[in-house]
Order: sequence, then C-alpha cells, then structure tokens
Amino acid sequence: DASTDGTADILSEYQRAHPNRVVAILGDRNVGVTANSNRGLAACSGDLIAFLGGVDVLLPGKIAAQGAWFADSPDRVLCGHQVEVFYDDESRPSHPLSRRLLNGRGAGEIIRHQPFGTLSVMVRADRLPAHGFRIELPTVSDELLWVETVGDDGQFGYVPGTFARWRRHDANVSGPLRHIAETERYFDILEREFPQFRNDIDRRKTRQLFYDQGVNLLQSGRRSEARAKFRGAIGREPHFLKAWVRLLSSYA
Repeated sequence: DASTDGTADILSEYQRAHPNRVVAILGDRNVGVTANSNRGLAACSGDLIAFLGGVDVLLPGKIAAQGAWFADSPDRVLCGHQVEVFYDDESRPSHPLSRRLLNGRGAGEIIRHQPFGTLSVMVRADRLPAHGFRIELPTVSDELLWVETVGDDGQFGYVPGTFARWRRHDANVSGPLRHIAETERYFDILEREFPQFRNDIDRRKTRQLFYDQGVNLLQSGRRSEARAKFRGAIGREPHFLKAWVRLLSSYA
C-alpha cells in the first residue's frame, strides 16, 4: 500500500526467493485498508483464500487444517479457528480472542455473534461477492464480506486449535472507540440488504453500538457518555441484564 518503511523491499525479496509461491503487489499510492485488500483479492487465483493483517502471525498447520475442513463438503464456504491475542508492551498476559467458536448455516449467526477473528478466516473463493470488500467501509469491511460470502445457505464452521496470533498495540486500526460512524454505516447496509436477518442485526446492533461502546467508554472514565449508551441498550432490550448491571455500576 505504498508504505515507506521498507515493506516493499522485503516483499520483493520474498518474491525473488520464491517466484512460484509469492506475488508482490506493490501499490504506487496509499489507498487504505479496504481498497488495498481488494488489490490482493483481485490477484488471487486459488480455490481457497486466507487473510492476514500486517502485524499478525499465522502458525504452522493452519492452511492444511482448514483445507481439509473444506474438502469434506462443497457446502462449506467459511472456516475460522481460535486466535491468541498478545500485547507488545506485555501489559497483559496473552489470551484467546473468541469466547466461543460456532458451526452453522446462513449468515444470521455470523451477524449475531461475530465468532471468528479476521486473521482466522478462510473462505471458498467462488462464494466471494464480485466487488470484494465494500469500499463504503474503508476500514471495518471484513465482517460484511463474511456475511455476503455465507449468505442465506452457506455453511460455516471452525477447526480446533489455535493457528494465529493477533498483536495488540496502541496503533491497532480496530481500536474499541475508533470508526464508530463506519460501524453505524455497516449496520445500515445490513438492514437495507439483509432484511431476512433483522432479528440478528437488531441484537448485534444493541450490543456493539450501545453496550460494547458503553463498556469501552466506562473503562476510559467517560461515565456520563457510558450511561447514555447503557440506557440506549436497555431501551432497545428492556431485559438486557448486563446493561442494567453496567448502568448501576457506573454510579458506584
């Protein structure tokens, strides 16, 4: 993506050393996460596609395990696995990313739970939408791609084991309070284009745009803003116990 930190030279070196395995796509101008990811997708020619962020790590065995999972059925279109989160400054011990991994069919559960970290995902290439990542979402476009890939009938699942490590640091693109407007746009697209999953969308929207943001605001010491988010979550789901607990704790 036209980076100036020596990345292009490293990629070119890999391509020279492994000409049959590595293709270096060196953009001449910076276009951002989504558009640059589409550069990569456009160059893919395989049946299966895996994803990796610039500061993250894939571990041995990933490709073989997920490839074997896809081989069991042509209905399988998206596969994930557990990811280990680790911290550059060692301020916290490493821990698993996903609370629970899921198997299922149709995008409803993907919308409702977002069970897989991006760098864990592998997809069947012929199920990807022709447009790739949505340019309306310059940064947080990955989850919508999973929804469009799975659609109404695609089967998704996971392989047991931890096959990637996600590095957390202050400069992470996906910080908890960043890109709120873009996340709202994501839900607008879901509501417009996937009305069949309305209940799943509403539940996830309540948690991500209200409850989760309230928790992040509370952890940042922004109590009044957090209370507004928790009240919003309760207004959407009056029996949302966790939101009530957080609201009360914000006054403690």
